[in-house]
Amino acid sequence: METNMTYSFQMAAKDAPYEYRRPPVDLTRGWAGLSSATAAVARFDSVAAGLPAALKGVTYRDLLFRMEASSSSAIEGVEASARQLIMDEVLAGTEESVSRDEQVREAARSLAAIHAAVDLPARRPITPSFLFAIHALLMQGVAGAHPGKFRQPPYVGYAAGRPAVDSKLVPKCMDDLLGFMAEDPGPEGPLVRVAIAHALFELIHPFHDGNGRMGRLLMPLHLMRAGATTESNLVLSGQLYVHREDYRQLLANLHKRGTTEDWVAWVEFMLGVMREQALEHAAFFRLIRKRFDEISEATLEAAGQRAAGHLLPRFLASPAFTVPSIMGEENRVTVHKWIEKLVAAKVIKVERAGVRRRATIYLCPGLMNLLGRK
Repeated sequence: METNMTYSFQMAAKDAPYEYRRPPVDLTRGWAGLSSATAAVARFDSVAAGLPAALKGVTYRDLLFRMEASSSSAIEGVEASARQLIMDEVLAGTEESVSRDEQVREAARSLAAIHAAVDLPARRPITPSFLFAIHALLMQGVAGAHPGKFRQPPYVGYAAGRPAVDSKLVPKCMDDLLGFMAEDPGPEGPLVRVAIAHALFELIHPFHDGNGRMGRLLMPLHLMRAGATTESNLVLSGQLYVHREDYRQLLANLHKRGTTEDWVAWVEFMLGVMREQALEHAAFFRLIRKRFDEISEATLEAAGQRAAGHLLPRFLASPAFTVPSIMGEENRVTVHKWIEKLVAAKVIKVERAGVRRRATIYLCPGLMNLLGRK
């Protein structure tokens, strides 16, 4: 049976650019991991939809996307934890931010790109101009990255150590791929289609730099637009980092051979990643809800309703903070009193005492500890 995917990429020779080839696999075949992955993704979407209003919107996503930026960057060898990203945000705009670690800066750019990407309205198509805008955020200030444009001749892109698609063909290849991503899923369903599209993006390797991170941040958008999720929130880099060696090797196999067996192995791997990540994120959401209820109760008891209404959304958005960063419309004296009560009640703690022009940094351990190693 002929697949509805129009092209793939395989090596014509060891050192030749990739050329168009139809992937030699029937997308509607019986995928071993499809049923369990589909069920896990549906369960994840249900748990996310069932979160209380106080946790929806930017609140839980702020924590989730910091972990995604950390994991996606780590796949590329950039080590910056979600905790470091939060502390980096707290120090932004201060004298201390001048000495920020370059790897944290790089992960912070990934975070900015993720937020910008997932905010694309569902009815707006993913276009080359949209990709350029996101890539410009991701690669801002990176020497030689050519932010916001596809790679061009005479530059030769390399994927898995081999020449990628000829630079002259990148715009046409991307038009075809984005068209494929915009189509309604066929009988194979959205998860198989997302797995195929991610591999094709990495095989095209359309940019000078940042292709891995760009490809990974597109997956939650594709999952939502293909009908697998209600929001663009099923980010996958956590599990891809855990299985990064398999991830790299299976992509390399597609680059080197691209046989039916290689494509089947790739799709089954990605279905497993989606399943495990959906289960992990669903558990994470349940834990956020539990911690939020505990912190809400403790804040109400220690500082009252007004304090809880003002502070809790800000704790969720950033578990590390200074008094100026959470003041909002309240005055400094009032917020200080609330903070002192919450420190005494051990809802929050002093992470670093203020000295001279350095502000005191506070931490909400109940939320920060959810981030684990990330």
